[in-house]
Amino acid sequence: MGAVNFPQSISGPRIRWNKLTIVFALMLLSAWLVALFIIGKDTDQGDVFRIMFVHVPVAWCSFMWVILSAVFALFMFLRPLKSELFDRSSHASLELGTLFAGLALLTGMIWGRPTWGVWWDWDPRLTSALVMFILCCGYHVLRSFTPDIKARRTVAGVTSLLSAINVPIVYFSVNLWRSLHQPQTFVKKNTNSSPDIAWVLLLNLVCLCLFSLAMYKTRRQGIAAEEALQEAREAY
Repeated sequence: MGAVNFPQSISGPRIRWNKLTIVFALMLLSAWLVALFIIGKDTDQGDVFRIMFVHVPVAWCSFMWVILSAVFALFMFLRPLKSELFDRSSHASLELGTLFAGLALLTGMIWGRPTWGVWWDWDPRLTSALVMFILCCGYHVLRSFTPDIKARRTVAGVTSLLSAINVPIVYFSVNLWRSLHQPQTFVKKNTNSSPDIAWVLLLNLVCLCLFSLAMYKTRRQGIAAEEALQEAREAY
């Protein structure tokens, strides 16, 4: 029965990031309160538009973490000696990417019901976002049902790269095809949004990115602990 070295990341640093998660969660809650009670109503959509301050940051975070997962997966293939560390990073990143992609679909449906009159439409943006979400879910399924660790990392890495390829398709879909979805309002030079809405949206995006970063660090440490526990069971 061999000895197993548990990673240091499962002790002190985890506690520190757990505390930061609470701090960033409070910051995000404050940003939501600003969006709910300080910003005025939209002239066309009324109060319904307030979900934008959740939907847009969530969608952007889904893009960010799916792409980061692919970057870590690429480094895993390029630097096999550190494949274990990069695989953990890719795994934790895609878990967050999957979570935010699902939330983006959900909040988009909630926003679409009063504005479009339907919960779902096979709009190019919605369809491509659904494909990305399905690919992310496929990552976790393949990872769970591949017992060999080397094969698991390879399959997971390839799936992560495929998921990232879909990100620009989702982003540019409103420009490539005719769509019910509104265009990219806040990235145009001649924007029709008021400055206060843009600043509050940016505030919510920054707060959610910080909160998701703390979630990522905590989850990566959790994955390290799970792998150490699995090694201990196999050694026993």
